[in-house]
Amino acid sequence: MDAVEQLKQTFSGRPGILGWDRFIHSSVLAPVVWVDGDLHLLFQTRTEGIRQGGEISFPGGGFDPGKDSDLQATALRECSEEMGIAPEQVKIIGQLDTMITSVGVTVSCYLGLLDDGALETMTINKDEVAAWFTLPLSYFEKTDPEVHHVRLMVEPHYDHPKKGRVTLLPAEELGLPRRYHKPWGGLTREVYLWKTPHGILWGITAELVWELIRRTRKTSAETT
Repeated sequence: MDAVEQLKQTFSGRPGILGWDRFIHSSVLAPVVWVDGDLHLLFQTRTEGIRQGGEISFPGGGFDPGKDSDLQATALRECSEEMGIAPEQVKIIGQLDTMITSVGVTVSCYLGLLDDGALETMTINKDEVAAWFTLPLSYFEKTDPEVHHVRLMVEPHYDHPKKGRVTLLPAEELGLPRRYHKPWGGLTREVYLWKTPHGILWGITAELVWELIRRTRKTSAETT
């Protein structure tokens, strides 16, 4: 095999995501359920005192190679542990595109249709979930989110309250161009937010909901 053929064979497969093994991987379930004849999304409010306490989210968490065969299994397991909804009560009907967050975490989101009666039989884990509620998909279809912004910077060094200046990339010593001797970047990124009757829905969960709505709107437009 010559060098060109070896390169063709090496890179002939479907490309993935560069650095996938360096990310922290997580997965959430976006539960959809029939309520009084309308499709609703099921949300949880996180218990105060834990990570993201008081915030609205979908059930989900980190991939556990000791428990999960894949990221879909992660979403189902976390929903069971947090909401008391067994995997057998969920039918996976779709998946959103994988999100890569600015903090190096990937989020895979699966749409899961809940069996009739699942809301009546579920038992939430109070250590993680303070409350739950549903909102109809039509609520989000008729109400666009507020759009705010944050600014993302790359910091080659930072000031620690106890350690003082911590240098991560000694750009000057390495002879890199002067523009990399101090923070650079300044990418502006959208932050989506809905003021719902149950509190503020924002961040990753709001972005996933907005992607879901945009995709459904596009499908509806293409079929009419």
